[in-house]
Amino acid sequence: MTDIFVSYAHEDLERVKPIVKELELRGWSVFWDKKIPPSVHWRSYLKEKLDESSSVLVVWSRDSIKKPWIQVEADEAYKRKILVPLFLDAVEPPFGFNQIQAADLSTWKNDSSYPEFLLLLDAIESKIPSRLLHVVNSETKETVVRQKRYLLKNWLSKISKTQRQWAVIAVVALLVAVVGLRYFTNHSVVVSSDFVKISGSSFTMGSPMSELQRKSDEGPQHQVRLSDFYIRRYEVTVGEFRKFIEASGYKTDAEKHGGSYVWNNNGRGRSYVWNGNSFDNQPGINWRHGVSGIVRSQNEENHPVVNVSWNDAVEYCKWLSSTTGKSYRLPTEAEWEYACRAGSRTPFNTGEKLTTSQANYDGTIPYNNSPSGVYLQNTRACEQFRTECVGVV
Repeated sequence: MTDIFVSYAHEDLERVKPIVKELELRGWSVFWDKKIPPSVHWRSYLKEKLDESSSVLVVWSRDSIKKPWIQVEADEAYKRKILVPLFLDAVEPPFGFNQIQAADLSTWKNDSSYPEFLLLLDAIESKIPSRLLHVVNSETKETVVRQKRYLLKNWLSKISKTQRQWAVIAVVALLVAVVGLRYFTNHSVVVSSDFVKISGSSFTMGSPMSELQRKSDEGPQHQVRLSDFYIRRYEVTVGEFRKFIEASGYKTDAEKHGGSYVWNNNGRGRSYVWNGNSFDNQPGINWRHGVSGIVRSQNEENHPVVNVSWNDAVEYCKWLSSTTGKSYRLPTEAEWEYACRAGSRTPFNTGEKLTTSQANYDGTIPYNNSPSGVYLQNTRACEQFRTECVGVV
């Protein structure tokens, strides 16, 4: 079974390559090399590959709209409800396909955080069945749920709706930089004591329009079906990440590019500005520092590592894979949200309200009349919050 079948014109090969690379980095299998094996009929071969795919990515461009076989593949995908179209050029798609919403990558420039590319990933993810996974997580974050696959920055936030989602994450100890693991021994799953099984099911992904301080990128709500998977009980720590750095000699993006974002109460930051507060990009800040830019002390080795990027998380996965002989990856957005919600449909898996005894956030600005609490201005040691019904902390 192939996750993604890419239908494109050969003239667009070089422009399709970076898209395929991004898809494969996320652990998806992609059929896109249309070299037909000797003695095999090309129609039968492509039909077989198309039939065994969970989704079909149709690339509309100036050249592809002229190719009849691409229209045939798109039509087949539409009938099976697995069509995911995108535009590489500002063109009119063939008749019958102009009413189907497509991701516009005509100005993409290979930027994995490009909003339309994120929407494309979500659309593909909704078509692909979940796999049985093991997951280990890391409390590093940058954006709301839609952007969790990308640059990972841990930050303590004011409890607006956007930051409230991060408080949910803290409650269940699943944060944006979740590093996934899956492996099999003699076709049976091997589970470490650090992992907890989360039984798969159907759930409503996204938040309702009536939810207080809801953002537009939290919807529309839709049903997602997941298989069972395993997830680690707590985040990747500073000490664990340190072992990776010392063993591999890897330089993080923050080290290579001269800094990272830290919390600043003065409101002078260039981005993430809320109510006069912001993040400033400061030189010299990297994984060795906390959210306020202070070098971690020895007693913070068991705190979640922060100031790392998505690229760093991928390299950490590769190192773990080569060290252990097992395969590590990031989980899907659906798997992450499902575990984070812990069976709830409320803003937090604790209900409509939240306290600083349940999550780490700025308790001086409570959400929805929740009790006021403390503001630590730092991460907390892993496993500080109580275990929720899914078994993570």
